[in-house]
Amino acid sequence: VHLCGSHLVDALYFVCGERGFYYSSNRNQKGIVEQCCHKPCSIYHLEGYCE
Repeated sequence: VHLCGSHLVDALYFVCGERGFYYSSNRNQKGIVEQCCHKPCSIYHLEGYCE
């Protein structure tokens, strides 16, 4: 799934819930926009950005 802008933020709120999230993963130096907007990513990938 390609997620950009408000769609990406909404998906992160849905996946992470009360845990919250951040836009760069400690495990991956690329930001979430490069990972999920420019290229498709999965729900499991989004979970990597949860707190």
